[in-house]
Amino acid sequence: MGRSFLLLAWEDIMKEVEELASRIESSYRPDVLIGILRGGLFVANLLSDILAIDEVYPLGLRSYRGIGDRDEVHIYHWPKLPPLDDHAVLLVDDVSDEGKTLWTAVNKIVAPLSPKDVKTAVLHIKPWTAFHPDYYVVKTSSWILYPWSRYESWRQLSRGLAEASDKEAERLISLLGISRERAMRLLRGSDYSRG
Repeated sequence: MGRSFLLLAWEDIMKEVEELASRIESSYRPDVLIGILRGGLFVANLLSDILAIDEVYPLGLRSYRGIGDRDEVHIYHWPKLPPLDDHAVLLVDDVSDEGKTLWTAVNKIVAPLSPKDVKTAVLHIKPWTAFHPDYYVVKTSSWILYPWSRYESWRQLSRGLAEASDKEAERLISLLGISRERAMRLLRGSDYSRG
């Protein structure tokens, strides 16, 4: 499989979110946080706690179909936002990979609402991203394994296991920290709904 992985535990996420908050606080004071579902909402909620910002709204956008596969950006949940003309908005996601999701969120959803200001923040960026957020913590070309999407990662990674060795499959199971039994059920497609 030859990929490099960045495996993150919740403790790693907290450290990175605290660093992200420090970078934001040094130059920006948002009034409203908008977290892009799914991973960005975790980050936005943690930032809201650290930065003491009460207004957090979810925005549902999706561009991933699988590892290395991209799709057009689909909006599946429009946030119920207040008027933003007097608000500084921070749009939050977990990663800027190609950048399509953040670009769409800024240009098609938030900017048309005429906020006072819009900035973007992510934990991670990929070297090839076309959208460079205002704030980020780590640049990596590795496949990022977030604690909030372990089983999703396994389903995506396991699609390529037909060509992989048993040793490689065991390495992925161990890396993701899921039980072998759950991994095998996921491979058979019988256990997609429970974590």
